[in-house]
Amino acid sequence: MNHRIVLRSAAVVATLYGIIQIIAPNALMAMYGSPLLVDSGVYFAMLSGAMLLGWAVMNWAASTAPQIAEIHYVLLGNLAMTSIALLVTLFRQLSYAATPATAWLNVLIFLVFSVLFGWLYKSSPAGYRLHARTRPA
Repeated sequence: MNHRIVLRSAAVVATLYGIIQIIAPNALMAMYGSPLLVDSGVYFAMLSGAMLLGWAVMNWAASTAPQIAEIHYVLLGNLAMTSIALLVTLFRQLSYAATPATAWLNVLIFLVFSVLFGWLYKSSPAGYRLHARTRPA
């Protein structure tokens, strides 16, 4: 699997969630079986949707790079975001009984993309050089 497929897949998922969060955030909440949002919750969901669309555009644009080393920092940013999101969703899923079982989908999405972005980051020549250096004791 090459970087183009991973970045475009991430862009498609972010676009779908971003559009839903901007246009109909409560439809997404209902799909997850969660309580509906009001006032500032709707506003925050719409802003989050806008950020997801920006992330999608960044990933789609980065997917056109001919060499993976050219997008090293995009991969690093994606790895950081998906890994932190994985920790947050997993913590939320395991800590709060009121979290619906359907939210395990979020854990799965972030787990898959964390693994894929980690693999791309480590397979990037720039990532390999960064981690292959010897460090003084």
